[in-house]
Amino acid sequence: MSGALSLHADEVYASLASDDQRLWVRKIFQALTEKGLDTRGVRRPLRMGRLCEICGTTQDETAGIIEPFRAAGTTFLMPGEEVKLEPETVIDISHESLMRIWQRLDGWVDEESQSARIYGRLRETAELHARGRAGLYHDPDLQIAQSWYEESQPNAAWAEQYGGGFVATMDFL
Repeated sequence: MSGALSLHADEVYASLASDDQRLWVRKIFQALTEKGLDTRGVRRPLRMGRLCEICGTTQDETAGIIEPFRAAGTTFLMPGEEVKLEPETVIDISHESLMRIWQRLDGWVDEESQSARIYGRLRETAELHARGRAGLYHDPDLQIAQSWYEESQPNAAWAEQYGGGFVATMDFL
């Protein structure tokens, strides 16, 4: 059964029209999940407007991505398709088991956790540097942080989930 659910989620993912849409799906699901203390995925419901800010997408783009994942017979995301998506609509993963069963999502959750750790370390070092208690980054830390930034393309809304301080942290980087 779990293999069938993972396959069904992959089919919905593969049905998207473009690589940009698949990237947005990854960002949406990463924004809606986090790793708990026991390293299991935990749901993190967000209002549609906030989800758009984090993902760097418009309301229409986000809705177009969410729709196939909340359609009748799919229901990986809530609310169901009968609810009109507005900026205040809360978007959530339908069940935490999806994070364990859908292999692709499990990988995305791991990536997001690693990204949050890199950002957290960078933010803490930036704060220490601002107080004269840490130096600038040098390799290999600098290369890791720069590669993370280029690959993850974080923004201030995303960083708010992990302690904020985006502008100062990026200035430090």
